[in-house]
Amino acid sequence: MKWYLLHPMVVHFPIALLTTGFLAEAARVLFKKRDNITEAAPHLPWLQDAASWLLWLGTVSALAAIGLGLLAAKTAPHVPEAWETLIAHRNAAYAAGFLFSLLSAWRFFPRPKPGLFLAGWLVCLGAIFYAAYHGGELVYRYGMGTAPSAE
Repeated sequence: MKWYLLHPMVVHFPIALLTTGFLAEAARVLFKKRDNITEAAPHLPWLQDAASWLLWLGTVSALAAIGLGLLAAKTAPHVPEAWETLIAHRNAAYAAGFLFSLLSAWRFFPRPKPGLFLAGWLVCLGAIFYAAYHGGELVYRYGMGTAPSAE
């Protein structure tokens, strides 16, 4: 099996899971501020569990996408104009994977201010969206990975 071919499919999981997790965490913080979530709305504590699992699964899928991306980079056609973008894509993916790993670990510790954790999550999303932007550039601007390989 050519594992590198899974990279284009797997990259969508961290984006979807981590964005949805951010929205769940934001809703939890918003509702907690609006009401006393444990007394006024006892049916909403599941949002914290949902956000946590989406964060952890999204982080694992991001790390898998990075690994598969490294395999894919070895097979990419040599398009000299694209290498700078490829390096930016790789570096942004490394940063996103590292930041989301830190955020996932932080989830195990008490957070002094929920807004601070949410802001950190937003910064991490910025990193993953930046990586995704460069990934889109590689495919749609430079055509990397779209030409049949000579295998």
